[in-house]
Amino acid sequence: MPSFRYIGVADSGRSVSGFIEADNPRAARSRLRERGIYASSLHAQEAAGGARRALQRNVRPAELARSLKQLAMLLRAGVPLEEAVETLRRQRNTPLLTQALESVRVQIREGSTLAAAMAKHPAAFSPIYIGMVEAGESSGALDSVLERVADHAEGQARLRAKAWAAMLYPMIMSVVGGGIVLFLLAYVVPQVTRVFVEAKQTLPLATRMLMAIGSFLGNYGLLLAAALVAAALALRSALSGQKAKRRLERVLFAVPRLGEMMRDIAVARFAQTLATMVAGGLPLVEALRIGRASCGSILVSDALTRAETAVFEGTSLAACLGQSPLFDPMVVDMIAVGERSGDLESMLNHASAAIEEQVRQRIETMAGLLEPVMILLMAGVVLFVILAILLPVFEMNQLVR
Repeated sequence: MPSFRYIGVADSGRSVSGFIEADNPRAARSRLRERGIYASSLHAQEAAGGARRALQRNVRPAELARSLKQLAMLLRAGVPLEEAVETLRRQRNTPLLTQALESVRVQIREGSTLAAAMAKHPAAFSPIYIGMVEAGESSGALDSVLERVADHAEGQARLRAKAWAAMLYPMIMSVVGGGIVLFLLAYVVPQVTRVFVEAKQTLPLATRMLMAIGSFLGNYGLLLAAALVAAALALRSALSGQKAKRRLERVLFAVPRLGEMMRDIAVARFAQTLATMVAGGLPLVEALRIGRASCGSILVSDALTRAETAVFEGTSLAACLGQSPLFDPMVVDMIAVGERSGDLESMLNHASAAIEEQVRQRIETMAGLLEPVMILLMAGVVLFVILAILLPVFEMNQLVR
């Protein structure tokens, strides 16, 4: 439903502003009049919200965790739900979360539940959190559930930070090293080699290769960049289908170290999500249905879909997951112990923490290996450029002597 931002005057004469959802501007003004508000300005927010979602598809987990923890504290202190949401809205949040909180507040005032209001903003609140909030409202323990949801969001933020940490150093080295090489090829090499060409000196093979590379980039560099962009867009389009994504994920999972780390991250996210939802009071089958969308892996999600069906038919979760090679035996054993002891939530939390530690160790190992490899690669490229420039100089010195 479209959202409209309004500025107007209330019956009391006080200036008010905010957001309201309605099918069209006339319906929005009618709903405002029912609340005793006469709008002097009314602007549709649907297009702006779509543009924001294109730039920022989801609220950052760290920001969401902070807001949900504060909401839990306000509810525990006895603050009414609508007032607590309004308190969060007035804080420094991203525009996406601010607009979502304003819409949630309006819907709560109109009699909606918190879960139903959050469900209308999937860019801000994932289905995992909405399902848990619904369970918390049904059980009367909304504040406790919100704290669990906040802890889960913080855990997701930690995993994401660890994954980016493994990619950051190689990306920086590639950008810096590539910029240096392009500068040498575009400016230094033409200036130096022009002298040798004018002297009609026979150039070494390395120098001729370097000149050919520089000439190619100078003549066709823009076309090459456009071709790379087009190839990247075509690859993205080709990988938009589920079958292509599955094939790519199988290839990535087969890569040593990288595949293990990707599987660990997906399984850790699943274990953490499942533990949070089980603690929030959701049935195991429902928790599996919602949780499989949070793991970030199509292959792991497929395995969880099969497990959901098997659990619904009466099979234990550990037995289902044990049939898939994607799940670490340690995780399967912990889930089996949790099912036998009746403390599945605790064992899932332990499993998630153990896998996160494995991810951290693998990231540190990869970073330790990538650092010298990247340094050697960039040193080799720079050495080739320097030798290609200096070899003709040495030859000219020998001729002079």
